[in-house]
Amino acid sequence: MTITWSLNISMDNASLPQGEEARLIAASLAGDGDAFAELVRLHQQRVFRLAGRFFRSREDVEDAAQETFLTAWNRLSTYKRKAPFEHWLTRVCLNCCYGKLRSRNPEVTGVEIDSPAPPSDPSAGLDVERLLALLDPRDRFILLMLDGEGWSVEEIAGRLNWTRANVKVRAHRARKKMRRIVEQEMKR
Repeated sequence: MTITWSLNISMDNASLPQGEEARLIAASLAGDGDAFAELVRLHQQRVFRLAGRFFRSREDVEDAAQETFLTAWNRLSTYKRKAPFEHWLTRVCLNCCYGKLRSRNPEVTGVEIDSPAPPSDPSAGLDVERLLALLDPRDRFILLMLDGEGWSVEEIAGRLNWTRANVKVRAHRARKKMRRIVEQEMKR
């Protein structure tokens, strides 16, 4: 199956006629590559945006998106239809991004300060992306979803099949670690 990527998509699944996405999923499960290509077209903007929250280079984002859609094609039979397809695909994308991050062994040499911060806001000059890179991928992941993507605790819990308490605890711990990193960097 060949999938063509295009980042300039304005359509989303909200504009689909009732039941059309379910028809595309059923056809894809039956091996219809064109139906799956349509699902890709409908959801690629979200997948690219989400992968872009984890990776800086376009190549890494494209790799993560491609891996997401290949995994979705190969594991489509695991989609249970209890939640929207978008939630299942989001979970696939997050797992692919997380796996890609986990497989890397980044060499973080330090944090660069972009510019001198005004005295009223000492953290304004800190490079947030570099600070996030100092976090464990699991902690970075939860902060990106909550603060970067603006997802609610309920959305994350639903999309990842976690409990709300689990999301809150992970977020609390990640923010605590980030606070320590910021404090250390401000002492330098």
